[in-house]
Amino acid sequence: MSKIALVTGAGRGIGAAIAEALGKAGFLTWVNYSKSSEAAEKVCARIREAGGNAYPIQADVGKYSDIQKMFDEIEKKHGAVDILVNNAGIEIRMPATDYPEEIYDSIMNINLKGAYFCSQRALRTMKKRNWGRIINISSVHEERPTGNRGIYSISKAGMWMMTREHAKEYGMFGITVNSIAPGAIRTDLNRKVLEDPAYEEMVLRNIPAKFIAEPYDISGAVVFLTSEEARYVNGASLTIDGGLSLN
Repeated sequence: MSKIALVTGAGRGIGAAIAEALGKAGFLTWVNYSKSSEAAEKVCARIREAGGNAYPIQADVGKYSDIQKMFDEIEKKHGAVDILVNNAGIEIRMPATDYPEEIYDSIMNINLKGAYFCSQRALRTMKKRNWGRIINISSVHEERPTGNRGIYSISKAGMWMMTREHAKEYGMFGITVNSIAPGAIRTDLNRKVLEDPAYEEMVLRNIPAKFIAEPYDISGAVVFLTSEEARYVNGASLTIDGGLSLN
């Protein structure tokens, strides 16, 4: 029987690329979305066209009740989640003195609270089966300050410590918990600012590889971390940024 993978925020961008890569690798893949069922279904269709098995599932991971319903549905239909990829995230740019409470809550709820409670639910069943893989899609800004989008960085720094805490606590149960820290990627989160040639040029000056990556540049690392070849990788943060963090 195929192992079951759940990718949050998988209707577009990095999440979609990860879901497609896991589907092609033979995992039964659940494609989580919050609002766009059409986008999620297109991801599932591409996985099926490639010979895989995939299903869309709606949940706002910033809401605890939605997370519980999502896992209940998956477990009822196919069984417990073997591989969880916490990818859902949002980024809103403004000076630190301007963030209103509702935007702070929105960013932290989706980026950190959602990842925590999805992990909590998955860890319970992974522990019983003595096997599991959790991959948290963080950011180079888990360690590298951004300026003008501090709440995003704070949420990703929290995700990095969550990764380490869960890896330390659950590694003895055959579960690995790791983080991937992407740099500049052409996703919907970044597309608008990268449309400014001056901004893109500034970003490229700081990347030794001299190009901005696409979402599929992240998905291969996720597939590796789910494999038995990566069974000794636990509590790690894999930086994929073309060398951006060297500056």
